[in-house]
Amino acid sequence: MARHRNKSRQAGTSLIEVAMTVLILVIVMGAVFSQIDRVTKTSKREAMGVDLVQQNRDFIDLFVRDVHMTGYPHSLMYANSPNTACTPRATSDPRCTNSISVGIVAATPTSLRLEGDIYGDGNVYSVLYQYYQVDPNVPPDPNCPCLRRSAVLKISGDPIQGQSPPQYYTEVQNIIDPTNMVQGIFTYFDASGAAVNVGAGVDYQNNFNVVQSIDAIKVNLNVRSKTRDPQTGMQVVSSLASVAELEN
Repeated sequence: MARHRNKSRQAGTSLIEVAMTVLILVIVMGAVFSQIDRVTKTSKREAMGVDLVQQNRDFIDLFVRDVHMTGYPHSLMYANSPNTACTPRATSDPRCTNSISVGIVAATPTSLRLEGDIYGDGNVYSVLYQYYQVDPNVPPDPNCPCLRRSAVLKISGDPIQGQSPPQYYTEVQNIIDPTNMVQGIFTYFDASGAAVNVGAGVDYQNNFNVVQSIDAIKVNLNVRSKTRDPQTGMQVVSSLASVAELEN
């Protein structure tokens, strides 16, 4: 009988052994779930970064295309055009109307207006890029500060006052305010690569020579995510810059 009782005690599992087993399982499962949580947060952070980069790249592709087509078609392409390019004093000339692009119309550190056959359909468009710190519409767009673009058919020889109202579409959301940055959203260079000082802004009619000296435009995009990184609690920031040269 004593031998039988000893065998019974040896075959059972003590409470301490069960507790140790449960503790080990808890530790292992905690480590597994911690790793899963870390991977999930990393994946979310990388997805936010990818979205920001893709938004910036899509905008830059659009911007470069617009700049490359700026100034096309030029008045000198036509046999019956004036001997010189359409200037502010010549915009009343019938040959310098909606069928002719004057190129860059106005330039500031946070906005750009240009003309060109940007879609390759034989029509000249008035294109305007404008930065908005706060959306002026009601209700305001929560994705501002933002950069918007408008492209409307050119309808008059006057590149500034004679065009249709802009029809804006938001291209880049949640831009970091460029006010205290070394460079604005747009910076300008002449054919030698020297910076063109546009100050608070220049335009085709009042600063013709300065506008005509612009040969390349650099766009600087600094964007932050709307949501915060689940690991650091901070917003993800993406920066991208590109230079586009005028070809016409």
